Amino acid sequence: MKARQLVNVVMRRYGMGSSLYAVSRIKPEEQLFYPSTKEAQASSTGEMETISISRMPAPSLRLELSVSKEDKRLDFLPFYERGSGGHSKILCVDAEGRTVLYDTDAGLLHSMPCLGTPKGPNPVSFSILDREPRDPGRADALYVMGRCCDYFDFEALMYCDPSSGRKGWRWHQLPPPPVPRAAASAVGCHALIHDEGDPILVVSSAKTSGVGTHCFNTSTNRWFKAGRWTLPLVGRAERVSELDNLWFGIGGGWPYDLCAMDLYSLRAAGAEAPGLAYSWGDLSLPDDWVMMDCSMVYLGGGKFCVAKIFEFCVGDDRLGMGAVISGLEVVRRGEPSKLVMVKHKSKFYKFTRDEIECIL
Repeated sequence: MKARQLVNVVMRRYGMGSSLYAVSRIKPEEQLFYPSTKEAQASSTGEMETISISRMPAPSLRLELSVSKEDKRLDFLPFYERGSGGHSKILCVDAEGRTVLYDTDAGLLHSMPCLGTPKGPNPVSFSILDREPRDPGRADALYVMGRCCDYFDFEALMYCDPSSGRKGWRWHQLPPPPVPRAAASAVGCHALIHDEGDPILVVSSAKTSGVGTHCFNTSTNRWFKAGRWTLPLVGRAERVSELDNLWFGIGGGWPYDLCAMDLYSLRAAGAEAPGLAYSWGDLSLPDDWVMMDCSMVYLGGGKFCVAKIFEFCVGDDRLGMGAVISGLEVVRRGEPSKLVMVKHKSKFYKFTRDEIECIL
């Protein structure tokens, strides 16, 4: 894949109920990586050095919701455009399901249709290439589902065939996962796998819910249960073909390490729980730091940009928050060869004026 040159940092004005959001763009190769792997290894003392920063680059986008709305949250979903190889579009979704598409390269906003139903905070999304597109020039599809059981409604954004008389992007209702609403479940980890070319969407519940892991075949529009177990990751897991075809993500428990695992067994119902193939410690954290959220972007060439948001004590039992954004590289070493992680640079951004929501 072509290496990512820019990473989008989604920010929100710090403080309860803020409705002002912004998207800044950073150059990870310049800010988070040494010029070479050897230089990173030579500079390493065993622990990644973290540099504090006070501001992000000037935002390329600012969005503010109407002050009359009670829920002023916006969610930002990556629309990866797998067909074109781009990473420049982001779908912005408000609490009522209204959407707008932001083209980060062109700096343009495009009106999009509203979701059929709201998806709640921090919805799960999958961007895939439709094998039978209605318009070959717009073959990308975005699947969106609520993260909590109260919002498990499931929809896909696809481009309609102009000959159908309904030219343009449309949301298509899909069956929700076969999980009873009384189960009080929430999606802890999600991933995209393929079975003979068919994209399979994987959603794994939080460990304590007992709901387990379910898979959705996008060709048949049917769900099946992979097992009652849960994946030991949090957030999105991403497959990296050049690194043994493993899926990479952030571990779901302290100290929230970068991890890799094989998910191919999930292509069939009743699969055994996959275990971690690798787990690498990237940060040395104080004991009182609690991770609240995380996100990861694969840049290509074995390099990752990882953002972790923490809550911690600031004197006199006051709580503070901040984010650590790190540049990590995974390379092959040794005989027999195995994957090892090389730490590059890490930057800490304390939340004072703005808070980081995620990176895309």
